[in-house]
Amino acid sequence: MILIVGGTTEGRKAVQVLDEAGKPFYYSTRCGEQDIDSVHAQRLVGAMDAAQMSDFCQTHDIRLLVDAAHPFAEGVHRNVAEVSKTLSIPAIRYERQYPERDTDIVWCADYDDAISRLQTAGIHRLLALTGVQTIGKLRAYWQQHECWFRILSRQSSLEMAQREGFPTDHLICEEPMLEQGDGSWYALHPDAILTKESGVSGGFQKKVEEARRLGIPVFAIQRPSLPDGFTICNGPQGLRWHVQHLLPEFFDLHIGVTTGTCATAAARRP
Repeated sequence: MILIVGGTTEGRKAVQVLDEAGKPFYYSTRCGEQDIDSVHAQRLVGAMDAAQMSDFCQTHDIRLLVDAAHPFAEGVHRNVAEVSKTLSIPAIRYERQYPERDTDIVWCADYDDAISRLQTAGIHRLLALTGVQTIGKLRAYWQQHECWFRILSRQSSLEMAQREGFPTDHLICEEPMLEQGDGSWYALHPDAILTKESGVSGGFQKKVEEARRLGIPVFAIQRPSLPDGFTICNGPQGLRWHVQHLLPEFFDLHIGVTTGTCATAAARRP
């Protein structure tokens, strides 16, 4: 049996890949707000720590882990890596595509570094595109400066922001992708935007291009490093190849390595 830890675009793609086998597998998300179209996935809702994940894997004979969680879900990555090592279960990281790090972007190591760089640069009006879960991490900034947070248009996101004590009149509730020409960029006139290095599927490049078009400086939080022990792959074909390599019996019909994409995807972390 396979356990996918998802909740992202990559999670949906992983489900589609595994569905092709016509066999059951588990798909785990922290909350139940993500819709997936699947015949064979058995949904699990609720965050699991390493101990809970380990118990689940042993109880349900999990033989392969697929980490398709958000790149900034550091706790999830650590839990998967720990369970993989403890139970000797191979783990695949279904990774996103990331653009090159352009030099006109101010790259920040973490949220504390971002606060320091924003203050040093004299940024007093900030549009934060880092998500509702970063409101607490940026508290030291927004308590001193004017700041707007763009969050997903979900009741759970609004409630989380309210629990953090963030003013609701400075929340921008929108759909996941910020499209070209979005009115909020013009109306707010921020001194800068702060975003995360969330990759192509996270809309990173669109946000950067729109900011550049409007002459707005961009500060970006670098994606955290993954723990050791993952087999890294990109794209549906790469995922399928690694699954059939690590768990040959899951797919009855195997594919071959016919493209450079599959060949270069097989980067095993020590």
